[in-house]
Amino acid sequence: MALSNQVKESVHNATEALRDAMAFAARAEHPITIHTLADILMRLESLECMDSIMEKFDKQRETKENPFTL
Repeated sequence: MALSNQVKESVHNATEALRDAMAFAARAEHPITIHTLADILMRLESLECMDSIMEKFDKQRETKENPFTL
């Protein structure tokens, strides 16, 4: 199941907000705070990549279940 447009848009907005937070945190916060923000950002950005990989697996599985489909 692919991510809905609403979820993609929300994740994109969260990513932008985290980038802003990291820019401010880099000037004044402890390294653990910056590391945590970076970790969350990385996980959010990987969602779309993982979604496309899972979609490919789903298509491959559907093809194997019904080899007569094009």
